[in-house]
Amino acid sequence: MTLETALNEHSIDKEDVYSGWISRAVVDPRALEEVLEKAFGGNERERKRGNWILHHVSDRKPEVFRPYFGRMRGQLSLAQTEAELRFVLRYFSKYELPEDEDFEAFMLDYCFEKLLEPGKSRAPRIYSMSILYRLVLRYPELAKELDDSIEMALNGANPGLKSRAKHVRAGLRKNGLI
Repeated sequence: MTLETALNEHSIDKEDVYSGWISRAVVDPRALEEVLEKAFGGNERERKRGNWILHHVSDRKPEVFRPYFGRMRGQLSLAQTEAELRFVLRYFSKYELPEDEDFEAFMLDYCFEKLLEPGKSRAPRIYSMSILYRLVLRYPELAKELDDSIEMALNGANPGLKSRAKHVRAGLRKNGLI
């Protein structure tokens, strides 16, 4: 089944329909590229479902995304669906976070902004907090700013954000950063 058919015509059993594409994208760079094209540049349905596939590829073999770090970073500014933000931010919160000054500076700015956006959906805010925590471990002088931002973000926060904030603050205390 073509990727376009899988993404646009099937919706009942994602596991079954997409499992072949997940398995292929883990081992075949051309298949991964095809999924990335749809996930980052397709129609709304293709973007949402393509990012679902990318999510599962990253859980199986996160290192296949190394050549795409720049593209993933750029997608944060181009995203048309929350699925794109969720995938990229989840990846960098959970797996490899490049040690590159320009990349880190962009992620710091982006994630602080995302964390402080009131009323926005929770997953990008939660993943942004985790990325910021990882960056603060590299740059401890930013710990106070993160703690202050968390305090502001907690105003009217949902339980998921509150839970992540509790864990991040515990990590900051454990490392003697606040």
